[in-house]
Amino acid sequence: MLYKDLNEGTREDLKNYFQERDYMVIAVPKHELMRVYVLRAGRSVETARRIHGLDEEKAKVLGEALISSLLLTSCVKHATKQKVLLKLNLQDGVVVAEADATGKVRGFIEGEVRKPWNGTLTVIKELNLGTPYTSVVPIVSDSIKENLAYYFEQSEQIKTLVDMSVLLDPEGRVLTASGYLVQKMGGMYESVDMNLEDLLARKARPEDIAHIILKDKEPRLIGLKEIEYYCPCNEEIARSSLSLLEENELEEILSDGPAQVVCKFCGRIYRFTKDML
Repeated sequence: MLYKDLNEGTREDLKNYFQERDYMVIAVPKHELMRVYVLRAGRSVETARRIHGLDEEKAKVLGEALISSLLLTSCVKHATKQKVLLKLNLQDGVVVAEADATGKVRGFIEGEVRKPWNGTLTVIKELNLGTPYTSVVPIVSDSIKENLAYYFEQSEQIKTLVDMSVLLDPEGRVLTASGYLVQKMGGMYESVDMNLEDLLARKARPEDIAHIILKDKEPRLIGLKEIEYYCPCNEEIARSSLSLLEENELEEILSDGPAQVVCKFCGRIYRFTKDML
């Protein structure tokens, strides 16, 4: 396990190494059973916004969903291909975000995300142990972070402090996106005396935010992961999705020309002629 004091020298090393890339830091205090996860995902959220052509509201919602799925990887084994999928089922649409423990994330929005929100929040953990773990809780707020905190309280029985922010420029591009999660075993870390948006405006990095959260608790760095928007779809996966159709349905589609499969996560288009199938 990576183990370093999260002092000024370590924070400077992280800044020089990651520069403008997206990443997460995992930190703990020296003497308490607590973990702090802080991430920066501005580039990944901007990639999602650009791929899906999102307006400001949807860019923020999907951005917070992507951040949430990455924070939820705190529930799975670090640096593995185990996955977490978060799904907001709303009255007029759905928001989906998926992340694995190596830092790869992807997502999409279908329909509308008009407020007030009504529906459910579903979290699915694919732990490669057979049947995935699934938990469904009711939507309790128009805020993704409040719904995520409610999920942790109800499904994980862990009091969790969570915050996130997605900031856009006047042209609608993502300037920065960040979030943190604090969990303390045997009690709740009551509050964090800081304003995340103010810190982001001052270009605070994940290691800086972790250091502020842990204050005088002798913070130590125990984990790192680089984050990227990544979709593993390919021609074979797209082809296999057509095998789920009935033969007459596929014949009807092919009668009008090549069958077309569009990936919801990245917008990639795959076309298959009858001979190819």
